[in-house]
Amino acid sequence: MKLKQLLILGLAAILAGCDHGYEGEYTEQVGSSVEILNTFAQVAGSKTVYIGPDYIDSDGIRTDYQDIFVRESGSQKYLVLKKQDDSEEAWKIKDDDTLIKGDGLVSITLKRMQKPAQ
Repeated sequence: MKLKQLLILGLAAILAGCDHGYEGEYTEQVGSSVEILNTFAQVAGSKTVYIGPDYIDSDGIRTDYQDIFVRESGSQKYLVLKKQDDSEEAWKIKDDDTLIKGDGLVSITLKRMQKPAQ
């Protein structure tokens, strides 16, 4: 009986630790290295995005993912969003509270405003 309880407790501990560490409420800001594009991007303003353990909620629209996890490539870390069809999107992790989407003329910076309550 004690072995069964230990196994259940161990499984619960593993499942509790299955977060990616970037859950929370973010503000999204669009920017560009090209001055005129940056001006247009700033006029658009910012919006709030919530990242959960396996979903993203933006403007009341929830997108579910098969998995959200951190991948390291050399010295860089990425937050990887794996879709149901096994395709992936990777966001660059700048620091514990900042994610960057895109690398071209326009990029989107997500800055964490609030972590979820534990």
